Amino acid sequence: MNIFFRLQNIGVHNKYPNYVNSKIRLCNAIALFNILFVALPFSIISYFYVQELIVIPLIGILAMSLVWFFNKIQLIYLARVFSALIPLLLAALFNANLLQASNSLPLVLYLIMMAFSVIPFLVFDIREKGYLIFAVLFNLIIFVGVEYLPFVWIDSVDVSFITEGFLFELNYVVSVLLLFIIVFMLAYINYRSELRSQNLIENNKKQTQELHKSEDILKKNLEEVQKAQEEEKNRAWVTEGLGRINELTRQHDNPAQLSKEVISEIVKYVEGNQGAIYLVEKDDEDEEPYMEMKAAFAFGRKKVIKDKVRPGEGLIGQCYLEKDMIYLTDVPDDFVRIKSGLGDAPPKNIVIIPLMTNEKIEGILEIASFQVLPDYKVDYLKNLGESLATSFNMNKINVNTKRLLELSQEQEEQMRSQAEELHQNMEELQATQEEMERKNKETEEQNQQLQQQEEELRQNMEELSAQSDEMERQMKDMEKLQAEMKAREDILNESTIISEADLFGTITYVNDKLIEVAKYSKEEMIGKGHNLFRHPDMPSEVFKLLWDTIKSGKVFRGIVKNRAKDGSVYWVDAVISPVFDADGKPKKYVGVRYVIEQEEVAQKLFNEQLERLGLK
Repeated sequence: MNIFFRLQNIGVHNKYPNYVNSKIRLCNAIALFNILFVALPFSIISYFYVQELIVIPLIGILAMSLVWFFNKIQLIYLARVFSALIPLLLAALFNANLLQASNSLPLVLYLIMMAFSVIPFLVFDIREKGYLIFAVLFNLIIFVGVEYLPFVWIDSVDVSFITEGFLFELNYVVSVLLLFIIVFMLAYINYRSELRSQNLIENNKKQTQELHKSEDILKKNLEEVQKAQEEEKNRAWVTEGLGRINELTRQHDNPAQLSKEVISEIVKYVEGNQGAIYLVEKDDEDEEPYMEMKAAFAFGRKKVIKDKVRPGEGLIGQCYLEKDMIYLTDVPDDFVRIKSGLGDAPPKNIVIIPLMTNEKIEGILEIASFQVLPDYKVDYLKNLGESLATSFNMNKINVNTKRLLELSQEQEEQMRSQAEELHQNMEELQATQEEMERKNKETEEQNQQLQQQEEELRQNMEELSAQSDEMERQMKDMEKLQAEMKAREDILNESTIISEADLFGTITYVNDKLIEVAKYSKEEMIGKGHNLFRHPDMPSEVFKLLWDTIKSGKVFRGIVKNRAKDGSVYWVDAVISPVFDADGKPKKYVGVRYVIEQEEVAQKLFNEQLERLGLK
């Protein structure tokens, strides 16, 4: 059984379609059947009764063996042509010799030829119609022209061995059995085809159902992917917008100019139509704060625009009190009008955002639009709140610090001038006293003049006392100013990293903020180089640019990725400036750094910096 299975599968290969492999198996089975039940029996019969024709069944055995050989070497079509044509051709030659000898061919031999003539329908599929038509026509010609075959080499033979007796009955049974087997195999092939068709139909239905399910799943996945892509696109849009605003805040130190640039950028970026920025101001420390409009974009109201808004006054004042966003989609017609060259109309959407950091409001942002802003644009405006609040707060601190420094310099100059004047007065007083002592030794006629001089001296002493009181008051003012400077310095130490280095980059001073962020103690940092904080990701070209800039007496500013003592990463916006001596030469370097809390924003700014420097 194992040998039969191996013979049947000779030439079968996965690269062929199923119907071709099926025909190869049938071809091998027919070859085996012809050898066992036709060629071998007729070889024995020929040996005993008609030895002249024994070569024909032996050729049949050889031909059927070649069928297996051709299938083995992948000549599958030649093998099937042999299987379909050779049996009938050899049977016709055998019968033609018997017919020539007796002029009468037994019916049993016609039955065998008829069985052989339908073999092409077994070994060729209708999809191989070229081979099938050729084999059928060839067998038809052989079957009809058996009487005219010229291949006859015996003149007479006794054919009674096949027309009566045991051999007649045996050949009759074999011929009928061969016909029945061929018909059965054709019917079986048809049955298998129907089963295959039904299976294909059922599989097709199942696959159709699975395809529908897969299609639904794919649609759902596609919707999720599209939603994720849209969310990612929106996040990228928000990140880009925040980066553009941060770039503006680094370019401008004046709050009014910064407000003008920022409101223009925001309105255009969110595709709004109008906008305004109000900053919180105080005329005096004890007075109530108010919001002052610093900049507006395409702004217009029917009512009078108020430059100053008190807390609780209107939507701006209400936003200040509530410290929360105000979102309007039903705007009164007389509230705001968006104007153009063709006319004006009320907006559909107004968003008012508090610019707040550490629960302290630094200003109010107002945006008006014809279209209702989508959620991601509103989130972008919310994210701007803390960033802008920090920037405006730093601008105010810088402006106040500059103003206080200028005031301190003026007061110092005034005190120096007053001290010089006091010194001169003291010298004059001393000279007057010496002159008075000299004149006292003179005649008493000069007593009246001496009394007059004493009176002048008294006045000078009163003036000197007044000047002393004024100096004491100025000293108190100076102490107050120093206290204010100390408070501002504490604020800077709380929010800003500050360090100083000598001309070789050796750290000489660090503040508490640097100790907190870098996680090194003060003793670990003093006397070390700034490469103590260097992160491996920082290109050496950036540090070369830094040193070239500050050595030339200019200020360097850039995004720097640092590494703390515990290996963690922190990003800073660094500003490093040289400090000059009286001759205008650098004597040390001062670094001010602001920690960037959002790593995505820091990475994006860092990548943009590398692109500007041509390092990426």
